[in-house]
Formats: sequence, structure tokens, C-alpha cells
Amino acid sequence: MFRSFCIAFAGFVFAAIGYGQDSAERSDRSGRHPNVLFIAVDDLRPSIGCYGDSHAITPNIDRLAQSGVRFDRAYCQVAVCNPSRASLMTGLRPDKLGVWTLPIHFREAMPAAITLPQWFRKHGYAAIGHGKIFHNPTPDPQSWSEPIRTAPRMDSPYPKGTPERIEKVQQGLAADDWRKRNLRGPSTAAPDVSDSELIDGARTDMAIEDLKRLAKSDQPFFLAMGYVRPHLAWIAPKKYWDLHDPDLLPVVLDGKVTTETPAYALSNSYELTHYVDLIDFPKPWDEEQVEEAQARHLMHAYYSCVSYVDAQIGRLLDGLQQAGLRDSTIVVLWSDHGWKLGEFNGWGKMTNYEIDTRVPLIISAPSIQRVGTSTDELAELLDLFPTLCDLAGIATPDFVDGESLMPALKNPDDEHQTAAYSQYFRRAEGSEYMGYAIRTKQYRFVEWRDFGSGEVKARELYDHDVDLGESTNLAANSNAELIDRLTEQLLESHPRRPLTLIPSVHSNASPNRQRADLTLANRSESELMVYPITSQGRRGRKRQIPVGESLTFKARIGGVYVVESRNGKIHEIHSPSFPQSVVNITSPDSTSTDSTAAEQSSGVKQEMLRRRPQ
Repeated sequence: MFRSFCIAFAGFVFAAIGYGQDSAERSDRSGRHPNVLFIAVDDLRPSIGCYGDSHAITPNIDRLAQSGVRFDRAYCQVAVCNPSRASLMTGLRPDKLGVWTLPIHFREAMPAAITLPQWFRKHGYAAIGHGKIFHNPTPDPQSWSEPIRTAPRMDSPYPKGTPERIEKVQQGLAADDWRKRNLRGPSTAAPDVSDSELIDGARTDMAIEDLKRLAKSDQPFFLAMGYVRPHLAWIAPKKYWDLHDPDLLPVVLDGKVTTETPAYALSNSYELTHYVDLIDFPKPWDEEQVEEAQARHLMHAYYSCVSYVDAQIGRLLDGLQQAGLRDSTIVVLWSDHGWKLGEFNGWGKMTNYEIDTRVPLIISAPSIQRVGTSTDELAELLDLFPTLCDLAGIATPDFVDGESLMPALKNPDDEHQTAAYSQYFRRAEGSEYMGYAIRTKQYRFVEWRDFGSGEVKARELYDHDVDLGESTNLAANSNAELIDRLTEQLLESHPRRPLTLIPSVHSNASPNRQRADLTLANRSESELMVYPITSQGRRGRKRQIPVGESLTFKARIGGVYVVESRNGKIHEIHSPSFPQSVVNITSPDSTSTDSTAAEQSSGVKQEMLRRRPQ
């Protein structure tokens, strides 16, 4: 494992030199690169007016589609937040990056990875991020030109008595139930408040302020705005609930679990059970089913949140126009994955099926001629990295796995890509699996493999010409030549091989390691954030070290700690050692060139990893 990391790390170290800090490389005013407004929406399936959903009230996303190209067959790489976003933002397939699940931060899998905003910074852009772009709660400070600003504190959207309600339910849970200490509030709320009294509205205010500020600069910008809704909890101002009549919404009451598939292929609606009012939410295969009234209420909540976010996107687009930037700005809107609203008798994401992997994707740019069009071109979210480079007129890095969508933007009627790929990790009955899905124009083919060996355990095949809902698995009775052809195509990009969930950066798991304190002294110009890394490679509880102060960790030899500065200029990996000494964390030499500073940082990472016990 460590050897594999060194190979990957070495390849990225050379690419990283000079990319970590803003470069002096600029175009002159006559050839200024276009700006980028990068809009992410969490858990948004294509239940949008411009995608043909007559029940959705989304006038602002619809008008964005009228100014650009709508991709009708765009797919995420993993249908859950963290790995989907990590893949998109690094341009790397999940198997290359080594991030498949929620807990692993991509910097532990590949510390020297170059993100999309980092690459744009290298080419003279100011990169500013708001909201959920990477997976919360660990955004990536290195990606941005300036520290991520904290949103104003929000009042609770829930009615009085909610904390007592949560506590009462927790008291009735079993002692070993994790929700005993971490049960969330109600899954829905409709507070009678203004847009900006909820988090997405407040962050939109901040992004609009940045647009006004950035409009005064000669430097092109990459401004990312990540919306939390319609992720659970479904909370939107009451006026957006009032837009929808729940009795008219298309509630799915007859969703069916696809037969002749492995039990682990389908998700279990587990995400909804995090909320106090849904702790007993039924699984798709349970005899008990969701009642119509509850399903209709949840559908109402989802559509209301979509309308709320649509309104914020409208405010953002208006702010772009009012700042005089619309004609010089690329605007892209995407979601990290789809969502089931009763399909497959389930609710949530986390499968390899069409309903969870298909996402909305809209690209509007000054150079696009055929605006207001749609394309059936197969697209992947990791295609955004090279596409935005092409649209911005900057070089595309060699390391990205995606393909530019420029041909489809120039001619939406042409179809160049033959497949899109998704995958999902699953634990079931003591075993671990990885399901790989290939989506062609007609078929979805899924190969489930043993995670640790790569051995094939099951297959699924769906024909979208006759079965849009993927209700009949044809794998066992299909033409062998078709199965062989799809398998060969899948193996070209996703060969069968053993995988491990533990990322390159992780602590030694041995319980007999010798104790050794690790003292970190902040001698930099920015507050530091320190994350202890577990033996599974997960980030522990964040500790902060103000400028000029020190912090001592009661550690063990072989422990690993990741240090990041709030201003994004520092990312170091440290372990305790003998003799014990204070580790001074300093800012990159302000007199050095940006490339030298990045090289020094990469050198520190290499040295720390070289010392990490195996």
C-alpha cells in the first residue's frame, strides 16, 4: 500500500510545484480569461422544470438552461457526497484517488492532489469558496485564495420544545444505539422567515458581496457557491412550501425492489433514520411501508427546498448581472448525485442505479453559440475539470481522467463519449463489495466485485430502451456477446484488482506503541487546524492553534497528525518521535517564489511520510 502511495505521490509532487499558491501568470486585459461561477447543489436530482418536471417550480435554473447547454445524461462517479465531490474536484476517478466513502478526506488519500480551484489559481485566478463544495465538515483550505469565511450564526428553524423532544426520544433508544448521543432534529421544517435567515440564503448574500468586490479587480475569478438544500433536513422558508400543493405532487407509492439482484445492490433508506421523526423509517424490503400521507409530506418538503435553492440561484445570477459580469463569466450548475423519492421503494441515494447516479448539469459560457439547447452526450462529473479549462482558455493538466465536453457544447447533437461510469462500496453480512456501473446509450451494466480481491460476485444489466426504471435485471438471461462487450468496456477503465479502504496517510494500528508527546507551535501568520488521523485514515476531532501559541498532544510513536492553516498556505503531516522536540510550524518564506514555497511544503510531506511506521 505504501509503495503504491509513493508512486502516486511522486507523480503529483512534480505537478504540484508552483500550484499551491497564486501564480503571477496572467493574461493581459485584452486577452483576459473569463470568470467562473461554480454552483453546486447537494442531493439535487433532475426534478427541475427545464428537465421536464412539470411539478417543479425552478424558474431561475430554467433560465440558466436557456442561456447554455443542458446535459440530459450526466452522471456522478459515486452516489454519495464525499467521494463524488472529491472525484470532481481533483479530476480523478475514485479508484485512482482512493476515496469511496464518507469519512476519508482526499488529502489523506493523496496529499499532493491538485484541485480544480488550485489549478485555476496557478493560471492567475482568484479562487473563493462558499458553502458546501467539498464534503463538510472538512473543506480544503489549500484550494482557495483566501480563507473560507464563516457564515453568520443562524437561529434554530425548529419550533420551541424541539430539544426536549429529541432528548425524550433518545432516552428510549437502546444503550448501544449511536443516535443516543447524535440524534438530529426533525426531517422537515417550514419556518416563516426570510431567505437569508437560513444558511443557503445567508451564504448567497456573502457570494453576492464577493461578486461586487471581484468586479472591481482586473484578476479573473473562480467563485464557488455550494448549496446545502435539498439535502436533509428539508428546511425552507414557509413561502416556498406555499408554492406547492402536496396533493398534486407525483408521490411514488408502488416502488418495487428489483428482483434477481444481490441484496446489497439497493440502499436501505438509512439516512432518513438520523432524524427524530423518522427513526423507524422502513427499509425498502420491510413489510411495513411508508404511508401515503408521510410520503406526500416528504415529497412536499423536497420540492419546497428545491424551489428555495432555485430562488437563491436566481439572486446569485442577478448579482452577477448587476455587477456587469454576466457576459464575461462561465456559469456551471451541478449536483453531486441524484436521490430516490420512493423509487425502488426507497428514499435517499447510495446505489449504482440511474435514479441515484444521474445528475443535473448545465453549462453556460460566453463562447457557447447554441444556447437553450440540450444534449444526450454521456457526461461524467469529472469531465468538468478539463471542460472548464477549455472554456477558460487555460491548459488542461495531464493528470485528469475526464474528457472535455467542448464537442457537445459546440454541437449538442453530436455524441462523442460512449460510456459514463459510477461505482459504490457496500458492506453486507460481513463482506465488502465494490459495484462498478457502466452506462452506455442503451444499457446500464453493473459488476459487483469482492472489495479485497476484485473477484466478480454478481452482475446486473438493464436495457433503457424498454426499462427506464431498471426494474428487470437481464444479466442472467441476456446475450453472452452483449455481456462480454460491456464487460470488456468496463475493464478498460476499471480493471479487477484488490482495493483497501485505508488511505495512504494513517496512524499505526498497533496497541503497543510507545507514548511520546507531540508539541506543535504555531509560528505562522494564520490559525492552524490539527487533525489526529486514526488507524483507518479518518480525521479525528479538530484542534485549533492560534497564532503564537502551542499545543501538546498525548500521542504515541506511529501516530499521524495533519496540520492545515486557515489561509491555505500550510498542509503538513507530523508524527511524534524521539528525542521529543517542539515542531515549529512556519509560513512559507514570503521572500521565496510561489514554486519554492510549494516545493518546500511538498518536501515536508515527503519527509513525514518517509518516517511513518509501516
